[in-house]
Formats: sequence, structure tokens, C-alpha cells
Amino acid sequence: MASILTGDYSRAVPVVSSFFTVKDYQLNAKDDYVQFLIAESDVSDKFPQLLVHLGKIGMVATAQKSQHVRWLMPTLRSVRLSIGSGLLLTVHKISRQKAKSNYRRIIPLALFLVTLTVVFFDGILRSDSVFAKMGIEDPVVLAVVYTIALMGILGIHELGHMVTAKRYGIKISWPYFVPTYPGFFYPTLGAMIRLHSNMPSRNAMFDVGISGPIAGLIVTVIVSIYGSSISVLIPIEEAQRLLGDSQLIELNSSLLMMATMQLTGAMVDDMVLVMSPVMFAAWMGFLLTFLNLIPASQLDGGHITRAALGSRGHRVLTFAGIGVLFALQYPVMAVLVLIMALRAPEGMPLDDVTPISQGRKVLFVVALGLAAICAPIPSYLL
Repeated sequence: MASILTGDYSRAVPVVSSFFTVKDYQLNAKDDYVQFLIAESDVSDKFPQLLVHLGKIGMVATAQKSQHVRWLMPTLRSVRLSIGSGLLLTVHKISRQKAKSNYRRIIPLALFLVTLTVVFFDGILRSDSVFAKMGIEDPVVLAVVYTIALMGILGIHELGHMVTAKRYGIKISWPYFVPTYPGFFYPTLGAMIRLHSNMPSRNAMFDVGISGPIAGLIVTVIVSIYGSSISVLIPIEEAQRLLGDSQLIELNSSLLMMATMQLTGAMVDDMVLVMSPVMFAAWMGFLLTFLNLIPASQLDGGHITRAALGSRGHRVLTFAGIGVLFALQYPVMAVLVLIMALRAPEGMPLDDVTPISQGRKVLFVVALGLAAICAPIPSYLL
């Protein structure tokens, strides 16, 4: 069963038919797409070639398993005939993007320079203490090292995304860094990247999502080892006194951070580590890795969960991740993720049929484990 297509979409029929056996197709004039029900059960080999040929005529396709419904009377939506479930190819026209103005091009660079400046002056403030100077005496030098450490963690994280996206031919923006101000608890809230093209497959979505946190975590571990080696150990009684006088702030460590401290001998009974600014940069790196790997919404962990488990699994783990954030006393982040989950559209790869590889399924479990060992452990759980 099929209908006659006219106009631009008539060119899509022979292209799709040259790769797949078309059982039915129907134009949705209201939403401007044509949907094909195909006989094949596997599209992994032919789908990338289909995208190339559709791109030549200004179109793109998505593939997913769903129920195919034919509207017998387009003006009366209640009159429909269910053809059956199967593989659906939905072909859209590629929207033309407007050329970017020079003003928009310089925004990422301007935000990077502002964030770099804020982090440096934040480092100056954090270096102006007796404990900080015991590791590196010159506050300016220490602030420079702190800036390199923190911006290195964030920059390598974003570079991991960009390199992987480029390997798949995915167009993305330069990172938009988010500064706060010197002396604020978090001198920066990290960075964001905008997608300018679709994820071609679940494997691509998984790889782009996980590459950033893994790359950033490697740098974080190195910074943590060095940062703990230039940090100061003081007796627990002295630490309690300074905490009571509000001269120190207690921060919860993660399991992986404590492991790096163990390597440098910074875990000593009845002693407390006072973090140097460089160690604080590592602490932020572990925190951001944990937050990014939460399997929820539009976070990196949400993207790899969507790729690994599909739409339903992504939805379930999103609300589980929000619960974990509340349990670990990050209510603001939990609310932000909840808002994203309710308002932001779900990301979907063009080929939403072919599952990720077995190796990536193992890596998905590893990513959840990394999120767990990078999570700051509340004092009430210790």
C-alpha cells in the first residue's frame, strides 16, 4: 500500500527503494516528512550509505522501530489504519543554517578568556594563605599552576568531545565556558558544546558522550597526585579548631580522590589534609566527572545511557540519577536536571535501531562505576 508523492519528496522514493524493500510510505504534510515502512530488520550496513545519497538531494533520514499508522483521511486524523510494527525510515528535508555573524563567532573565545581570567584571580585569592604557600611559596606562581590545572581539566574534557565528534563527521561548536567570579566557591561551572548536526548512530552518540569525561578524568588524576603532594597535613585537633573558627571549609572526598592521596602518602591516621589550590582543582575535576557521568537527561552520562539502553531505559535512569543527586546533597543540580528532563527534547541518533557494540556495553557499566567512585561521599555516610 502506498500513495503518490509529488514535489521534493518524490525524489526520496527511488533513493530509499535502492537500499531497502519498501512495504509502505506516507507523506505527513503537516510536519513535512515522509515515512517509509521497510521490510529489512537490520539497517546497520546500508543506512550510512543511504544518508550520503539523501544528503545529495538535501534530505536526511532517521531509523527506528515503531508502529506504522496510515491516516486514511489526512483531514480527519481519527480515521487511521494500523499497518503493523516494523522498521520506519523517516525522511526530512535538511534545514539550511544561516551563516554565523562575526559577533557570534567570537563569543566562545571571549567566554574562554573571561573564564581564564576569573580562574587566575580566584587562584590568587586561594594562594594567599599559610597552608597554600607551604607547597609553592610564590602566590602568583601557585595561581598560574592552579589555572593550568583547572582549565586543563575542563579543556581536555571538551577536547575529548570535539575530537570524537570530528572523527564521526559531526558538526559541533567550540566550547562555551561559564565563568562565575573570583572568590566564589566554584570559579567556573564548566563548559557547554552545541551540536550543529545529528548523531549518526548509537555508537557515535556513546563515543562522543563518554570521551569527554574519560579524557578529563585522566588529567584530574594526574592533577590530584601532584596537588596532594604539595598539600599540608595537620593534626585532626588543629583542623577541628580551624573549622570551628571558619578558617577552613570541609569538603567531601571521593573514593578515587582518596586513592590518589594514598599514593602520595597524604592519607595518615589522625591527620587532615588541607588542600592546596591545585588539589582543589582536582577536587572540582572529580566532582565534574561525577556530575557529567550521572545517567540523566542531557548530561554526558545521559547521552551514553540513551545510546546503551534506548528511550525507556534513559527515562528510568534519569529519575534514578536525580534521586542520587538529592541523596548526595546536590539539590540545585538535581532540580536543574529535572527541569532539563521535563523541558529539553530527548536526543536521538539517526540510526536508532542498531544497538551499541558489546565492548561499549561493558564500557557503559565501567562509566557508571567511575561515576560512583568520583562522587563526593557525604560525611554522614562515612
